[in-house]
Amino acid sequence: MRLRGTLLWVVVVGVVWVVVGVVTAQQQQQQQQQQEVEKCHAQRKCVDCIQTPDCMWCSKLKNESEQRVARCQHITADPTTFCDPAHLENITNSVVITQDTPLTVAGNENTGKSAGEADKIVQLRPQRMKLKLRKGVPINVTLTYRQARDYPVDLYYLMDLSNSMKDDKKQLAALGSELAKLMKSLTSQFTLGFGSFVDKVLMPFADTAPDKLEAPCAGCAPPYSFRNDLPLNGDPKQFTIKVEAAPISGNMDSPEGGFDALMQVMVCTEQIGWREQARRIVIFSTDAKFHHAGDGRLAGIVAPNDERCHLNHLHEYSDFNIYDYPSIAQINKIAKEKNINVIFAVSAHELLYKELSGMIETSSYGMLEADSRNVVELVREQYNKISSTMRLTDNSTNSAVSVRYFSSCKGGGAPVLTKECGDIKENDTIDFLLEITASECPTDANSTVVEVKTLQDNLILEIEFECSCNCADPEFVEEDSLACKGAGDLVCGVCACHQGFRGEVCQCSNENSDNSESDTQLCQAKEGEKVCSGLGYCSCGMCVCNDKPVVHGTYCECNSRKCQSGVGSECSGHGTCDCNKCRCEQGYTGDLCQCRDDSACRPQGSQETCSGHGKCDCGKCKCSQQHGVTYTGQYCEDCPTCSAGKCIELRDCVQCQQFNTGKLKDTACPNCTIESVKIDTLDGQVATGARLCTFEDEEGCLFNFTYRYIESSETNPQQYQVFVQKERQCPQPPPVLGIVFGLVAAIVAIGFLTLLIWKLLTTLHDRREYAKFEKERENAQWEAAENPLYKSAKTTFQNPAFAQTK
Repeated sequence: MRLRGTLLWVVVVGVVWVVVGVVTAQQQQQQQQQQEVEKCHAQRKCVDCIQTPDCMWCSKLKNESEQRVARCQHITADPTTFCDPAHLENITNSVVITQDTPLTVAGNENTGKSAGEADKIVQLRPQRMKLKLRKGVPINVTLTYRQARDYPVDLYYLMDLSNSMKDDKKQLAALGSELAKLMKSLTSQFTLGFGSFVDKVLMPFADTAPDKLEAPCAGCAPPYSFRNDLPLNGDPKQFTIKVEAAPISGNMDSPEGGFDALMQVMVCTEQIGWREQARRIVIFSTDAKFHHAGDGRLAGIVAPNDERCHLNHLHEYSDFNIYDYPSIAQINKIAKEKNINVIFAVSAHELLYKELSGMIETSSYGMLEADSRNVVELVREQYNKISSTMRLTDNSTNSAVSVRYFSSCKGGGAPVLTKECGDIKENDTIDFLLEITASECPTDANSTVVEVKTLQDNLILEIEFECSCNCADPEFVEEDSLACKGAGDLVCGVCACHQGFRGEVCQCSNENSDNSESDTQLCQAKEGEKVCSGLGYCSCGMCVCNDKPVVHGTYCECNSRKCQSGVGSECSGHGTCDCNKCRCEQGYTGDLCQCRDDSACRPQGSQETCSGHGKCDCGKCKCSQQHGVTYTGQYCEDCPTCSAGKCIELRDCVQCQQFNTGKLKDTACPNCTIESVKIDTLDGQVATGARLCTFEDEEGCLFNFTYRYIESSETNPQQYQVFVQKERQCPQPPPVLGIVFGLVAAIVAIGFLTLLIWKLLTTLHDRREYAKFEKERENAQWEAAENPLYKSAKTTFQNPAFAQTK
């Protein structure tokens, strides 16, 4: 009975909590809806009403005498109760597809055709749309991408030809035919180009002494900034000839002027020979650091890079002494505008160029061997990475339009917020849902063009902003209306007062500031509420807000301070304030846009939030305990009994890419897309929270690497960093000679030691016996003469006849 009572009590409490939760949710929904209704009621002009989402305007009320009926109503209201449908202004979005060329089907590409014919390849559909957008109201359009076979490729090899790259140039010339063969295997429509750079021919970047300008080093050519040695060309033999003929030069300081060269390569479209529709790739090869914006001041150059082409008749960059080096932001901007993918192929400063590739959205990096012998394999690897990933971008950053992207990529299921899909193969079809919103009404133009693009194809959106009312057209305006006491025009049912007059019906002049009781009521959003929300004063039926433009609105009901985050920035810097509420940018949520959305709680390639072991709270996973197992990790992917997180997933690619071993070495290694960094020791990474992974390879060697989740971004969608310890811990082979010589030495040493011990023992024994003898002699009881047994060895004879001896 006691158990039943307990269970019944638990059930009752659970039901109560569910009911309370439902009621609370309904109350919050009703409160939010009421706020939206009040926001509409606060608008006193048609133009303000239709620029407020979900609001509609009535230019002629059914009962004009009823003062408290708002002309601006929420769309949930029944318009037939207060307005004639002919006088209702409720603008809606619309979309018209103006160009919809079918996608190219694999097998029907224009293989082998000229550049002009090749541009018939279509990978993005549709190609052009016309949209009419109302402020704050999103519209959804569908975009389809299919990767075509044999897509044209323009490959430009930009090489550092300072003296330290001499061996690399020789190797590139030797591998020219191999590089051409590789490109031919990837696409029949390819061109190759070659350019070289050193640095600005100015002190302190280069030695400007007359003899050094002729030959900065032994066997070197005069220094130069950038030279277009070979424009993009379809003849691979020309590539090898130009590389062999390019002379080595030299400069003074360690960094090179590669950014000057890269900018010229990207902006000199005609001189380089970039085709209109082709996958554009620049391989930036160097073994040194780079000069960037601001370094030019060392030579007295203060003019920022103008992002224009300055190649002379010798195909050399001529204005190196006028303009400073480009900044990283400029390189990133032009690379996106020109649809150019940059591959940093470097043989030193790995961490520097890894960080640089993270700052330039359309770039990647790879490590060359000391003499660039692996350049062909590097190009293959990076090309596969580029061609297997499709990423959408747009130029709406500084416009009044925002675009959000949703797709399920190849996985199916519900679309998630993403701009990028990977592991794309020929003829794969990917659908994107684009949510397009007019975030504001521009004051300088009523239309704009937004370009949504991949590296090769684009969608042109011709957008017209619906920011005005039809009833405001001159033909519907009643000038000097009697309803406005002859001091204003009747526009959409309300008075637009002439200069010098104000008020609801233009009843007040600027000289008269008195308020009647009816005027005061017009300054109240609701009966009984504070005049002008307590943040302003009423003047002839109109609210004058204090502290403009922070406080604004018809009834001073909007306060931008309510959108200020703790750091003082509006909506945490990730959104815009719309009458006390933040409208967050893509990827952010929260009252003040302070939180990353649920996409920050999903590892790349996964559609499961927090690995199904927790919930997302403000962009971070709050892990739970399930079935007695406690989950941890940034994505709740780890637990004491779980497999080694991503260790197993990353093992084969790390082993193949870094040590050229493992089961992927000869087959799928080029398909590995992880980016890793070699370092001497992993202690520092483990200390910062990275997970340590240790495996044994087929040679019996242990190799170690760490991975650490990081905050994803547009420039780094991978979401984790991988660091690999440079050296494997391999068991040393037995030293045969050492063992033999050691054994012989041990035997000799043992023999010598044995002899030494024997000698020591015999010496000790002899000394002991001698000491014993000496002791016995000292202890004798008689002399030798007194010994009765003693017989002397001497015999004496005496003659008796001889009496005396003289």
